[in-house]
Amino acid sequence: MTDTVCTPQDTAPALARSDLNLVWLDCEMTGLDPEKERLIEIAVIVTGPQLEPRIEGPVLVIHQSDAVLGAMDNWNKGTHGKSGLIDKVKASTVNEAQAEAEL
Repeated sequence: MTDTVCTPQDTAPALARSDLNLVWLDCEMTGLDPEKERLIEIAVIVTGPQLEPRIEGPVLVIHQSDAVLGAMDNWNKGTHGKSGLIDKVKASTVNEAQAEAEL
């Protein structure tokens, strides 16, 4: 993922509907269990069949509480701490519902 953070936009870019469009989602989470872990960053890109970018974004950092971040295992704390993502999560004002609406 990049360090770029997009904010919600009023309108989404136009893209012709096509079975050749590939939608890629990159998710960073507090852990691997989707039933209990939380999203902390999500990015989306649409490419064509030759992987050429057609639409990029948004990249959203999602706020989580100190309790949620503190419950991460050591690997996630180390990885997301070294990348600076934990600090970005704490500073983010985007919640999960806003991120869902933006996507």
